[in-house]
Amino acid sequence: GPFDCIVVDPPSYQKGSFVAKKDYGKVIRRLPSLLNDNGYALLCLNAPEMDSDFLLEKVMEECGAEMVFVERLENPSTFESAFPERALKVLLFQYQPSDDVSSDGA
Repeated sequence: GPFDCIVVDPPSYQKGSFVAKKDYGKVIRRLPSLLNDNGYALLCLNAPEMDSDFLLEKVMEECGAEMVFVERLENPSTFESAFPERALKVLLFQYQPSDDVSSDGA
Protein backbone atom coordinates (compact mmCIF):
# COMPACT_ATOMS: atom_id res chain seq x y z
CA GLY A 1 0.00 0.00 0.00
CA PRO A 2 -1.14 2.56 0.12
CA PHE A 3 -3.93 1.67 -2.25
CA ASP A 4 -6.52 3.56 -4.30
CA CYS A 5 -9.24 1.03 -3.53
CA ILE A 6 -9.67 -1.73 -0.97
CA VAL A 7 -12.44 -4.32 -0.97
CA VAL A 8 -13.28 -5.72 2.47
CA ASP A 9 -15.46 -8.82 2.22
CA PRO A 10 -14.82 -11.01 5.24
CA PRO A 11 -16.96 -13.95 6.29
CA SER A 12 -19.72 -12.99 8.73
CA TYR A 13 -18.64 -15.81 11.00
CA GLN A 14 -15.68 -18.15 10.81
CA LYS A 15 -15.12 -19.96 14.09
CA GLY A 16 -11.74 -19.20 15.59
CA SER A 17 -10.88 -16.68 12.88
CA PHE A 18 -13.38 -13.87 12.26
CA VAL A 19 -16.66 -12.81 13.81
CA ALA A 20 -18.04 -9.70 12.11
CA LYS A 21 -19.65 -8.21 15.20
CA LYS A 22 -16.39 -8.50 17.17
CA ASP A 23 -13.65 -8.22 14.52
CA TYR A 24 -14.88 -5.95 11.70
CA GLY A 25 -13.82 -2.85 13.67
CA LYS A 26 -10.22 -4.10 13.73
CA VAL A 27 -10.21 -4.26 9.92
CA ILE A 28 -11.87 -0.86 9.52
CA ARG A 29 -9.36 0.73 11.93
CA ARG A 30 -6.52 -0.10 9.52
CA LEU A 31 -8.10 1.45 6.42
CA PRO A 32 -6.63 4.98 6.78
CA SER A 33 -3.10 3.56 6.92
CA LEU A 34 -3.74 1.44 3.81
CA LEU A 35 -5.51 3.97 1.58
CA ASN A 36 -4.14 6.82 -0.49
CA ASP A 37 -5.75 10.20 0.12
CA ASN A 38 -9.19 10.13 -1.56
CA GLY A 39 -8.94 6.34 -1.91
CA TYR A 40 -12.03 4.16 -1.62
CA ALA A 41 -13.02 1.32 0.66
CA LEU A 42 -15.82 -1.01 -0.40
CA LEU A 43 -17.15 -2.72 2.73
CA CYS A 44 -19.32 -5.82 2.42
CA LEU A 45 -21.45 -7.47 5.08
CA ASN A 46 -23.58 -10.54 4.49
CA ALA A 47 -24.98 -11.07 7.98
CA PRO A 48 -28.78 -10.99 8.18
CA GLU A 49 -28.69 -10.09 11.87
CA MET A 50 -26.68 -6.87 11.23
CA ASP A 51 -27.92 -3.96 9.15
CA SER A 52 -25.99 -1.30 7.25
CA ASP A 53 -26.01 0.94 10.34
CA PHE A 54 -23.57 -1.54 11.88
CA LEU A 55 -20.96 -0.66 9.22
CA LEU A 56 -21.76 3.05 9.26
CA GLU A 57 -21.35 3.19 13.03
CA LYS A 58 -18.17 1.07 13.03
CA VAL A 59 -16.53 3.29 10.42
CA MET A 60 -17.38 6.44 12.40
CA GLU A 61 -16.21 4.82 15.64
CA GLU A 62 -12.90 3.59 14.21
CA CYS A 63 -12.03 6.32 11.67
CA GLY A 64 -14.09 9.37 12.55
CA ALA A 65 -14.98 11.84 9.81
CA GLU A 66 -11.98 10.91 7.63
CA MET A 67 -13.85 7.96 6.12
CA VAL A 68 -16.78 9.56 4.30
CA PHE A 69 -19.82 7.49 3.35
CA VAL A 70 -20.44 7.75 -0.41
CA GLU A 71 -23.27 5.31 -1.16
CA ARG A 72 -24.75 1.89 -0.66
CA LEU A 73 -24.49 -0.14 -3.84
CA GLU A 74 -27.60 -1.98 -4.93
CA ASN A 75 -27.41 -5.74 -5.09
CA PRO A 76 -27.79 -7.31 -8.54
CA SER A 77 -31.25 -8.63 -9.36
CA THR A 78 -30.00 -12.19 -8.77
CA PHE A 79 -29.55 -11.22 -5.09
CA GLU A 80 -32.77 -9.23 -4.79
CA SER A 81 -34.41 -9.46 -1.39
CA ALA A 82 -37.72 -8.42 0.10
CA PHE A 83 -35.69 -7.39 3.16
CA PRO A 84 -32.63 -5.43 1.92
CA GLU A 85 -31.20 -4.92 5.42
CA ARG A 86 -31.10 -8.70 5.91
CA ALA A 87 -29.38 -9.24 2.55
CA LEU A 88 -25.85 -8.48 1.36
CA LYS A 89 -24.85 -4.92 2.22
CA VAL A 90 -22.15 -3.19 0.14
CA LEU A 91 -21.16 0.31 1.28
CA LEU A 92 -18.66 2.62 -0.39
CA PHE A 93 -16.52 5.02 1.65
CA GLN A 94 -13.85 7.53 0.63
CA TYR A 95 -10.80 8.38 2.72
CA GLN A 96 -10.60 12.16 3.05
CA PRO A 97 -7.94 12.89 5.67
CA SER A 98 -8.08 16.24 7.41
CA ASP A 99 -5.28 18.65 6.58
CA ASP A 100 -2.28 18.20 8.85
CA VAL A 101 -1.78 21.75 10.16
CA SER A 102 1.40 20.74 12.01
CA SER A 103 3.30 20.24 8.73
CA ASP A 104 2.89 23.81 7.43
CA GLY A 105 6.34 24.80 8.68
CA ALA A 106 5.02 27.07 11.43
